Amino acid sequence: MSNFDKFIKWFKMKRKASLEKLIQKHINLVVETVENLHETLTHWVNDDKDKVVRLYSKVAVVEKEADNLRREIVACLFTSSLEPDERSILLRIVREADWIADWSYEACRILRAIINCDCKIPSELKKHCIIMSNTINEAVLRVKEAIENLPRSPIKIIEKCDEVELLEEKVDDLYEQARIDFAKYGNELSGSIAALLLALFEAIENVADRCEDTCDRLREWAVRMG
Repeated sequence: MSNFDKFIKWFKMKRKASLEKLIQKHINLVVETVENLHETLTHWVNDDKDKVVRLYSKVAVVEKEADNLRREIVACLFTSSLEPDERSILLRIVREADWIADWSYEACRILRAIINCDCKIPSELKKHCIIMSNTINEAVLRVKEAIENLPRSPIKIIEKCDEVELLEEKVDDLYEQARIDFAKYGNELSGSIAALLLALFEAIENVADRCEDTCDRLREWAVRMG
């Protein structure tokens, strides 16, 4: 192997390692956004409006960082030595993972609108948000574990994705129960607040859906690399 060939091989490996680090950093930001959503909801349940507002600002910053990092990953993929189909799958994985952060931020935006109305939400309805977000926290950590295994273990990726799918189904059941209780207690709310609360339920449920969608893309990678 010539010195030039050695340099090209080294350069490709270095670019691949850099890409892996960026993807890991991105999923860490996604996890942080989901965890911040859960913390925000917890303070909302405890009627701590000031902390909800402060955390909203934090979520906005982290979600923006994740967006910026996603664009950096796209640029890195463009110059990567990976095969075109591999680049395409990784791009879809990162895009879906970024939607997890986007929907977490959207849930926080809806929550901020609700607290600005300074209205009383029945505790029976608030509790559903916390229960769903607990399960979503578990799901996004499994997504992170799957992504950490991208360069190593296709079997581990499949295992973690299966766990996420079960957690997403659990959130679906919780979402259904939340709507049942909304029909029971929602008449205590004004029309605008009722609409916002339903949108909050849906946004939280969408976080779980995006976790599952990310895993669908991760399974593509696992099959490709297995």
